[in-house]
Amino acid sequence: MGFFDTIPHRELMKAVARRVSDGSVLRLIKSWLRAPIVEEDQDGTKRVIPNRRGTPQGGVISPLLANLYLNPLDHGVNEKTSGQARMVRYADDFVIACAVGRSGGLIARLKKWLQAKGLTLNEVKTRIVNIREEGINFLGFNLTWRKSFGGRGYLHVEPSQKSRRALREKLGGILNHWTQGRWIGDVVAEVNRVLRGWAGYFHYGNSVSGMKRMKHYSQNRFRRWLWRKHGCRRSLWEHYGPEQLHQRYGLYELPTTAAWRAAR
Repeated sequence: MGFFDTIPHRELMKAVARRVSDGSVLRLIKSWLRAPIVEEDQDGTKRVIPNRRGTPQGGVISPLLANLYLNPLDHGVNEKTSGQARMVRYADDFVIACAVGRSGGLIARLKKWLQAKGLTLNEVKTRIVNIREEGINFLGFNLTWRKSFGGRGYLHVEPSQKSRRALREKLGGILNHWTQGRWIGDVVAEVNRVLRGWAGYFHYGNSVSGMKRMKHYSQNRFRRWLWRKHGCRRSLWEHYGPEQLHQRYGLYELPTTAAWRAAR
């Protein structure tokens, strides 16, 4: 079972009650958590199973409750390790950074803390990695240790290959022969929502290279969609150049400047 399936309701509601004083809100959350699970067999027989722990995965409030329940863990790592470790976490996904040789003790403490909270560490997904030798993927980003032109080491953060592939698949689901009968403005609006959302999340760290690749991919995908929609009668590159795509048709242009420069 995963983290969301194993959170004890009693302890979770205690954590919520420390932050929320409105009784009606507390009752609503408790009722939502305790909603029974209905399963249907192949013969149509339905079974109602009581729900005593866990939060529904995909529920709007589930990540918030998960963050609330694990908030003491963040403080336990980041404030009680004398600066020897640092945790970065979202819901049940987290990375603990520490000096070489200190991971064993931290994992032992982590397991003990989780056990006291009625949780267990996922041994399959848990890894000890020397970031200077091996990169990791975390929350859609790829993290590797690299050296700058001046020879200084730094943590290189960019969109992972899986995240780029997911964007290509989403664009492919919109810009295909099945949608060529739709009005261009509607299709562009749908594509732009995807591109803006992706850029809003991944325009961070060292994302310039990845942004450029995905910008070119989105242009080429939209260019060919327009070309086929118009019966392939016009020159592919002359009539559907980058300026035409963005200014005439309104395609969102992914940012290709460094995130820290754009923020200034």
